[in-house]
Amino acid sequence: MKLYYWPKTRAFRALWMLEEIGAIYELVPIDLHTHEQSTDAFTLVNPMAKLPALDDGGAPFAESGAVLLHLADRFPDARLGVPPGDPLRGRFLQWLFFTPSCLEPAMAEKLSGAPGNPSAFGWGDLARVQRALIETLGRAPWLIGDRFTAADLLAASTLKIAFAARLLPNEGVLGDYVARAEDRDGYRRALAIEQREAERLLHR
Repeated sequence: MKLYYWPKTRAFRALWMLEEIGAIYELVPIDLHTHEQSTDAFTLVNPMAKLPALDDGGAPFAESGAVLLHLADRFPDARLGVPPGDPLRGRFLQWLFFTPSCLEPAMAEKLSGAPGNPSAFGWGDLARVQRALIETLGRAPWLIGDRFTAADLLAASTLKIAFAARLLPNEGVLGDYVARAEDRDGYRRALAIEQREAERLLHR
C-alpha cells in the first residue's frame, strides 16, 4: 500500500488513519515545492492535483473521504467504520461526508470573505456548521455515539485547521473533542512520523 504524501498537508489525515488501523504502507513523497502534484504522472492519480492519494493494489485514487472510507471498510477489525447493513452505516456516512461537503466549504467561504448564501448553499454557513457539530457532540463523545470512527478523524483534523486559522475558537465542546481525538496512540504515532518527514523533506 502506498500513500502519496507531503508534510503539513491534508495527507496527514490518511497517515493518521493508516497508523490507527496498523496497516503496512509506504510513503511516496509528492514534492509540492517543485509542483510535482501538477505533473502528468500524478494527475493520472488525482486530476485535481491534490493530496492525499492512495494506491492499494495498483488502482490509485484520491479524496480524503474516499481514502478513509476505503481503509475503514478494508480493515474492519480496526472498528473505524460501520459495515453495510448496520443501522448506523447511514449516520456514519453522513458525518464522514459532512467534513468535505459542509465544514471545509464553510471554512473556505469564511476565510475568503465571500458573502455566501446560507439559504442556497448546502453547508449554510460556518455558524450553522459549528452549531451542528456542537449540538451533536454535546450528546455523545463522538459523532456517531460512543465510538471513535474515521468520521471523527476527518472532522477533528479539519477543526484543528480551523482553530489554527482562527476561523473557530479552540474551546468548549469542539476544543475538547479535538483534544480527545488527539489523545490516541494512532494520532501520536502519525504525528511523530509527520515531524520526522517534515524535518527530512522540508529542511533539506
